[in-house]
Amino acid sequence: MDNLKFRAADLLLDRVLNPTNSPEFARYWDDDLIEYCGLIPDFFCVAVMDADPMTLDEIAAHMDECYQFGGFSHPFGGDLTIEGVYQSEHAEDPDLHPIARFSFDRFQCFVYQYGLCAIRDASTGELKIGRFD
Repeated sequence: MDNLKFRAADLLLDRVLNPTNSPEFARYWDDDLIEYCGLIPDFFCVAVMDADPMTLDEIAAHMDECYQFGGFSHPFGGDLTIEGVYQSEHAEDPDLHPIARFSFDRFQCFVYQYGLCAIRDASTGELKIGRFD
C-alpha cells in the first residue's frame, strides 16, 4: 500500500487522456501522459475548489496564484475546436492536440505540449489560454 499515491486531481477531476485520439500520443503509456501534464491538473483542481464564485476568471486567477510565474496573466491568442484542438493565431503554427482533458462541473482544462494550457467554460464557450512551463 505504500506505493499507492493519489493526488486530489486524480480523485476530484474527470480525466481523459488523449481525448482526440491523436496518433501522436497513442504510443505513450497512460502514466507517461499523466506525467507530461505536470502540475497543471493540480493547479486546476485547487482553482475549481477555491473559486468563489466559480467563474472562468476566478479559476484562471487561482491557477495563476498557484503557479506564480505567469500562466494566464500572459495570455496566448488562438482558439479551440469543440474537441479541444488548439489553433494558434499564427498561421504558421501547427494545431496542437491535447495530451489530456480535465473537467469539473462545466469547466474544462486542456493540457498541450510546451506547457500550454487552455481552460474553457463548456456552457458559454468562454476561453483562456496560457503557458505553465
